[in-house]
Amino acid sequence: MITLLNAAPDTGNQGVSALCHSVVAGLWSRGARELTVADHGRGVRPATLGGARVNLMGLTHHRRIWRGDNLRASHTLLRMGVARSAPARVVSGSRAVLDISGGDSFTDVYGPKRFRAMILSKRLALDAGVPLILLPQKLGPFRNPAFAAEAVDVLGRAAAVWVRDADSFAFLQSALGDAFDPDRHRLGVDVAVALPQQAPESLDRATMDWLAAEQAYPLAGLNVSGLLCNDATGARRAFGLAADHTDQIEATARALLAADKTLRLLLVPHVHRPGGDAESDLDAARSLHRRLGALGVDRVRVLEERLQATELKWVLSRLDWFAGARMHATIGAFSSGVPTLGLGYTDKARGVFAECGIADEVADLRRLDARAVAARAVASYGGRHERRADLAGRIAGLRARASSEMDAIARQAGL
Repeated sequence: MITLLNAAPDTGNQGVSALCHSVVAGLWSRGARELTVADHGRGVRPATLGGARVNLMGLTHHRRIWRGDNLRASHTLLRMGVARSAPARVVSGSRAVLDISGGDSFTDVYGPKRFRAMILSKRLALDAGVPLILLPQKLGPFRNPAFAAEAVDVLGRAAAVWVRDADSFAFLQSALGDAFDPDRHRLGVDVAVALPQQAPESLDRATMDWLAAEQAYPLAGLNVSGLLCNDATGARRAFGLAADHTDQIEATARALLAADKTLRLLLVPHVHRPGGDAESDLDAARSLHRRLGALGVDRVRVLEERLQATELKWVLSRLDWFAGARMHATIGAFSSGVPTLGLGYTDKARGVFAECGIADEVADLRRLDARAVAARAVASYGGRHERRADLAGRIAGLRARASSEMDAIARQAGL
């Protein structure tokens, strides 16, 4: 059995779900028939992810230590040699544990609680004596020296470590020093490059008409990030943005619509949360639509349906151009051959884009004010035909690289 941690398919963040589906599909196609995926449910339950039959296992970092899905309690019991909780039993019985840290959460910038969850989940495997394989992810930054030391200890004890950007690879080399092993410590591409796509089971007729194969108008997509928009002042302060993202994204939408009078714009949420939640992309997209007023009538639509990651990739693949701050939304687009502009609020977007050969296609929201972001987007949109041709020459190589890397991961996991 192989167990996958920190890629829960039930977070509402379709970027994390994209990682989950990509890894599960990759392992399933390579013969893995006993797969367990940690999520936020209760107990161990059978499920189907894509075409793969898996078990879902509840494992959550919360304060209810009496519950069987509690991460801290499971780790403590395992260290005591009493593997009574379901997670402890499953992990102890695995041939390998794969951990992807949500792609970018092996850091302390999101606070001590999330960092502790990342550390404890990895130690659950290490203290069970099960090989731990860290899948392609970003490492750091680590601002707290004590947290950095804990992270380096885990990296040194892992059976294999994959990272998805050059900065993380440099950190890994420096942190491990003489213990760095190029056979075990590898630089790869984000696994979501290989995410399968499928047509949505239900999508309103008007949106389906917009996504028709033969359109009489160009169709662009824009992700409006709830993380950056729903508390724009707080996000500007937290990430050091050059302007409130609500202003940056509204200026971008208005500039695109003004630059091409035939353009239609689809607002694509990529993180689904209940209404009023601080990270709801749908709330942020609806708010932008309202602010556009008459300019958006018949030319701007919000993708209202709560689609799965594979379905969202299908939607993204139908666009002529796309931009957004949710990184896995942009990966879904450019890995489908769609010219894409990443709106970077940290260094992670540029690192992933660079590893895929398109580093110049990131607009840094920390350096560009609203007018500059809009101008950058209009220029990117205007050059979409050349960029599509360039991507067409890269996609086959990217997919081949992602496949080769999954072959290596499968071998490391004992398949």
